[in-house]
Amino acid sequence: LSAFHDGALRRHSPRAMSASAEVRGMILRCAKTGKLFFSEKDAKSHNDDTGFAEFEQVSPDDKVWLCVETGKVCITETEMAIYKKRDPSAKTFEAKTIEFLRERHEAGQAKRAAAAQERAAEGGAEAMDVDGAPAAEDAAPDPPNISRETLDQLLEMGFAQPRCEKALVRTRNAGLEAAVGWLGDHADDADVDEPLELMPNILAQADIDAAAATKSVNAHLSPEEKQAKLTAAVEAAQRKKALSEREDEKVREKDRRESGKTMVKTKAEMDDLARKRDRDSRKKEKDDDLRHREYLRAQLVLDKAERVAKKDKERAAAGLPPLPADVPKPAPTPAPAAPMPKDPAAAAAPRVVCVPALLPVLPVGEATTLMLTNRDFLLEGFVETAAKLADNVLKNPTEDKFRHIKTSNPKVHERLIRPTGGESFLLSLGWRRAGEMLSLPADVGAQAMADAVAALSARYEAEAKAKADKEREKLRVEREASMRARTLEKDRLRAAMLADRKEIQARGPSQSIRAVGLPTNNGGLAVNRLNLEEDPEDNRPA
Repeated sequence: LSAFHDGALRRHSPRAMSASAEVRGMILRCAKTGKLFFSEKDAKSHNDDTGFAEFEQVSPDDKVWLCVETGKVCITETEMAIYKKRDPSAKTFEAKTIEFLRERHEAGQAKRAAAAQERAAEGGAEAMDVDGAPAAEDAAPDPPNISRETLDQLLEMGFAQPRCEKALVRTRNAGLEAAVGWLGDHADDADVDEPLELMPNILAQADIDAAAATKSVNAHLSPEEKQAKLTAAVEAAQRKKALSEREDEKVREKDRRESGKTMVKTKAEMDDLARKRDRDSRKKEKDDDLRHREYLRAQLVLDKAERVAKKDKERAAAGLPPLPADVPKPAPTPAPAAPMPKDPAAAAAPRVVCVPALLPVLPVGEATTLMLTNRDFLLEGFVETAAKLADNVLKNPTEDKFRHIKTSNPKVHERLIRPTGGESFLLSLGWRRAGEMLSLPADVGAQAMADAVAALSARYEAEAKAKADKEREKLRVEREASMRARTLEKDRLRAAMLADRKEIQARGPSQSIRAVGLPTNNGGLAVNRLNLEEDPEDNRPA
């Protein structure tokens, strides 16, 4: 055993020994078959047996799945799903790590080494390799390789997958014809459907051929050359892993930059929307303030005109002459100020002020009659809004806000001002106009308005009902007249048909039909001829 170790160590260079020590601490996986290797010996043996020299390093924390029923280890979830389909007895899988597999592997090696030492102590010495493990003949064999193309052809022919795999393994992947022959010869075997003890590697035929060629080439290599190839494969796996990590880092950095750009763009859009809302709010406040100032100016003009008119009346009652003509008279109420135009030419043009006309105050009855001339939807909207307005004043008699309505409000204008006589109806109930506002004085109650609105609604409903009854009566009369006309027409037609029938019976038949036999030739057919006599009265065929 010591001589074997000395000879093996002399065959390895210092560089090879350092690489070998590095490999012992790594966990490798074959890039072709996915098999795990925990020592240099296992990886080298796999390279010698299969010719696959591409390995990749894996982390001890990576997950694997261990079948509780069969002990099968699946490296990926896809492999676990395939194994479940192949072996129906595999139902439960436990999640483990590759570190668990390495510990189990090392425990198995220690157990085999202890058993070998016991046998050596009993007199049956056992050869050991460089790593201190049993010789290669005790190592677990590699799974066989079968062709994916041949397996697909057998599956298309209708054979079960376990039988197809067993046929390809038993015939050593000799081809489709040999596999079909084996399946025919062993179709009645009792164990033909039992799974293989060692699941095969399903590879492309080109990979199997390349592995066989490489294996034949590696068979003539010296141990130093094989070790050099293994070291180069390990270095290539390390470079591949480092390159993959760099590419992943680049992808993460790119995603981070794109996310940052998206966040900056979103923040800029939100800031623009906030600035726009602020501008619109400031503009609305400015316009409202301007309209309020215009309203105050118009109210001042009205108040002044009322004072002058009151003084004129007092002077007339006292027998004094009226005020001089240069004293200002009441001016009409100006409309709310329009927003300033953006066009300089429009700004220079004179501003047109629309002053609402002062309507006469009508009696409630006349205003109600005028309101009933509106169309139904306008009258219904007016009644609903006016009733709500009166109800608010009744429930809150001290609240001043319920006694004022703004006629420039689109909804108020649509429901209360647009209907014909709407404003006159409100004025007849005590409301007064001041500019664009309609106000109910504090000393005027809202009960009269509620009663008037209720009377308007009741009158509208009564007239609508009377109108509907009138329409129904009109339709009934028209329907009865139509039915009488149809009855008279039927009677007239029936009398005409009866007169025609009597006339025909009195006149007798208008024509006679007489059959005349025609002479026939030999072999011919006899044909009847109809002689039609003309009616002597109208000289036409009857």
